Amino acid sequence: MTISYLYPAIILTLLTLSCPPNDKSKTTTDSDEVTLGELQHGFNLSPSTQKKFDEGLLLLHNFEYDDALVTFEAATAIDSTEIMTHWGEAMCHYKALWRLQNTDKGKAILARLGDTREERLASIGDPVEKVMWEIVEIMYGEGEFKDRNKLIRDHLAELHEQYPQHQEIAAFYALSLIWATEKYGDGSTDLRLAATITDKITKVNPLHPGALHYKIHALDGPTSAQDALDAADAYAKVAADAAHALHMPSHIYLALGEWDGVVNSNQKSYDASVERMKNLDMKDGARGYHSLAWLHYGLLQQGKYTQAEAILNDMLTHVPKDPTKGARGYLLGMQSRQLAESGTLSAETALDVDVDVDDIGLMAKSVRSFLRAQLATKKEDTDRIKEEMDWLSNQIYIASQQVEDGGLAMCAAGTSRYAPTENSIKMAQVILSQMEGMKVLIEGDEKQFEKIMKKAVALEGETNFPAGPPTITMPAFEQYGEWLLEKGQYAEAVKQFDQALIRMSRRSKSLIGKMIALKALDQQEEIRKVQNDLESILANADSGVRRVLDY
Repeated sequence: MTISYLYPAIILTLLTLSCPPNDKSKTTTDSDEVTLGELQHGFNLSPSTQKKFDEGLLLLHNFEYDDALVTFEAATAIDSTEIMTHWGEAMCHYKALWRLQNTDKGKAILARLGDTREERLASIGDPVEKVMWEIVEIMYGEGEFKDRNKLIRDHLAELHEQYPQHQEIAAFYALSLIWATEKYGDGSTDLRLAATITDKITKVNPLHPGALHYKIHALDGPTSAQDALDAADAYAKVAADAAHALHMPSHIYLALGEWDGVVNSNQKSYDASVERMKNLDMKDGARGYHSLAWLHYGLLQQGKYTQAEAILNDMLTHVPKDPTKGARGYLLGMQSRQLAESGTLSAETALDVDVDVDDIGLMAKSVRSFLRAQLATKKEDTDRIKEEMDWLSNQIYIASQQVEDGGLAMCAAGTSRYAPTENSIKMAQVILSQMEGMKVLIEGDEKQFEKIMKKAVALEGETNFPAGPPTITMPAFEQYGEWLLEKGQYAEAVKQFDQALIRMSRRSKSLIGKMIALKALDQQEEIRKVQNDLESILANADSGVRRVLDY
């Protein structure tokens, strides 16, 4: 069976299975080419809707939510009596990993089957469809966002026990474990369980995009990422026409400090997003800014500051045309990282320090304040730094009044991606301390600076491991470590750089700082290890950056 999907000029191949989930029969396709993945489920839809439903489900597993929604809607239009097409539509409005949901649209879809939960469930005859429908009932039911995620996890745990061979139940159970975890970022017990479940799926169906995708998310952290390298290497090939799938391997590559992989994955993903944008005549907000920000960070780690700055200038051109929330947030991070990594900008680059952050949460506010403080530090303008400190301190206070003990914002029944969490408040406090450190250092109070930095690194150590380019754009460990280098406290500097490297593998600035300290300590064996890492990372760096290797 060969099906032409939303991606122009691309022929996509799907598996269709109309037997029970534990049936061992094989399915066939007209072509060996698979570009979104392969399904082996047990949902029995009418022949007229099956292909569209399968297409939507593959897109859903690949987090291509907008395209999945369009496809499920097309399936519903073909046959509105199919319960699972409505289910698919409802699933598209609940993006729990991104802390996004559209409750109104989700509830409107549920209402198609009846006015109450009992009425809706009573209208569903197929037992598997009924228990799957209960997932969306929980999604758009009563309770806080975080509590509903846990209820979804518990419901799917029961389903997985009842239907252990059903690949879709298993895949969504793995995803729900990631949604519900309170310790995302480095292989907690629940995340390890999610990875184990995905492994069982891929043992039977190695082309299941959800299984590969969710394993990457489950093990997305420097101490667990190695165990997901197989999934990272496979996923982009299995779902080669999903821009998000092209990006996802870079989660593992970044956690391992494999910067070539980060750059290559995100260049492909961004290019795919631009092609989609052009084909569907979409505005600039549809650009893959997520991938572009990761690409920019990867180039900075490779010491390709000039190339990274060119991307930043493109970003400064694109964002004003369609300043979505995401675009503005990514722009702020990219500007601050360019300064933090390279230390300078060309005369042609005009930063935007007035990005509107009113509607994009505490972290965007923190990064904008830090960006302004970075520029003020260059001018030794302590008054401006103090202004930003006062403003950010007030924003932290406001956010702290909106957070429950569980860490998610209260009243999170609607969109909550930008709502404050305990972790975001801690990160903002780190940034506030860093700004204070900048100020007192300009004022010449080194004793106070060291006191502040000890507080900052202790607090950063309590935050979640970064699952991407760090929001604390100049890690406090590096800020403190570089000062220790200047003071000749080399052994203590090594400790700070090592702490940074535990959280962010093979970061160039941490490795450079560590190498300088080790050379001062004459630790030859350790010097060789770090030097080898840097030679590999900076092999094609700008000439000025490569000179650090001759230090």
